[in-house]
Amino acid sequence: MGPLWKVCTSRTFCGNCRIGDRNDSKLSSRWRKTVKEGLCVLNGFLNLYKPLGMSSHQAVSKIRMMTGQKQVGHAGTLDPMAEGVLPIAMGSYTRLLEWTNLVPKVYHAHMTLGTQTHSGDREGYVVAESGAPFPNVDQIATVLRWFRGEILQFPPQVSALKQGGRRAYDLVRHGRTPWLAPRHTVVEDIRLTGGQNRCWSLELTVGSGTYIRAIVRDMGFILGHAASLQSLLRVRVGSFTLENAHRLDQLNQHTDWKRLLLTRPSLLTIPAVAVTGRAIPDLVHGKISAIPHIEGESGVVSLSCDNVVVAVVEGPPWRFRKVIGKE
Repeated sequence: MGPLWKVCTSRTFCGNCRIGDRNDSKLSSRWRKTVKEGLCVLNGFLNLYKPLGMSSHQAVSKIRMMTGQKQVGHAGTLDPMAEGVLPIAMGSYTRLLEWTNLVPKVYHAHMTLGTQTHSGDREGYVVAESGAPFPNVDQIATVLRWFRGEILQFPPQVSALKQGGRRAYDLVRHGRTPWLAPRHTVVEDIRLTGGQNRCWSLELTVGSGTYIRAIVRDMGFILGHAASLQSLLRVRVGSFTLENAHRLDQLNQHTDWKRLLLTRPSLLTIPAVAVTGRAIPDLVHGKISAIPHIEGESGVVSLSCDNVVVAVVEGPPWRFRKVIGKE
């Protein structure tokens, strides 16, 4: 079947044919050239550890540069001041991003009382300050109860949300104050993990679209203090966990990318139906007759073979939404 890679026919170490010298200084450029010519294609999800100081877009650009692939995207944006798990889709798996399971999201956050910034985190300029006395453990624990379950949240003004076709952070940069409508979001759990006086540590399990900066800001308001987010680590996004995430500096030493990619259909939010290998050629060419009889399911369903997604169909009557596998 081979939906992960097309066999590399040039003298390039692609991790599949294992041709070439790992220490060859010209290897990287030859490999990128080969990928651009379509001879070696990576398809799957990469569990990436995004470092501090780098935007999610910059992380995607790094992966593009290392692999030579144009089709690279990410799910679940992380701000530059945050680090941790960032799911990356590569090749034809970028077509599956809309169905990628992105919940729950688990964060470890550190908040500081006494200062509030315009962005809600340590990178902004100070707009408010407060002094002692600071709350104790019991007072913090009491406030946390307000934030469990479904909450109504005003997004931070420095965010990627749009107003009038422009990003909110761009409006702030030009001296304007955007008004962003409140949004319903879900906080499955929030608990105190440590701290005292001004500095406190939290663990949060939240749904998509939740701003941790806004939770910290609102906690400070209830406590009667200015508050800002000092650091943020994302330890889980759906099935992507911190323990299995790959750091960029580690990826610089890897060329066997096939070993790093995840392809299993359980990474998606839609049901999965297994198909036989004999059906793959017809499925990847979009033949409706190749779609198997599917019982007990309706809506969007993934078709997979050997734990690799080859197509996404919708019905009944069943029709193709996406064709993933390639010969």
